[in-house]
Amino acid sequence: MTDADDFRALSELLTGEQGLEPTLSEAYRARLAAVFPADLARLLDAYRAAAAAAAPATALHATLDGDPALARVARETISIWFTAQFTRPDGSQDPPDTPAHYRAGLVWQVIQAHPLSAAPVPGGYGYWSQHP
Repeated sequence: MTDADDFRALSELLTGEQGLEPTLSEAYRARLAAVFPADLARLLDAYRAAAAAAAPATALHATLDGDPALARVARETISIWFTAQFTRPDGSQDPPDTPAHYRAGLVWQVIQAHPLSAAPVPGGYGYWSQHP
């Protein structure tokens, strides 16, 4: 398994959603790795160890309870999947990097709504910028 495969599997465990899109997963992994390089690597190692346990979610939960830095990266992983953004260590937001990532946020599936400011309209997003 690669970091990309393990990140997607970890993300599925953390979010409770199966079949997360691999390309999106890799984009999110790269964004988090750029901001939390050491802690994301440690989180992936913790996931690998937990995955071998009889109850992976319970094992990972115990590890996260004992390590605030890992818990932080786990929360930011959940955040990026649901909202396409996360909070950096300095408290600033790392916003969605593309409109497509924003629209792909799991939050829209969970609340059964369309993405705000990206409602399906005749002509698609940005239709107002085109002259009739």
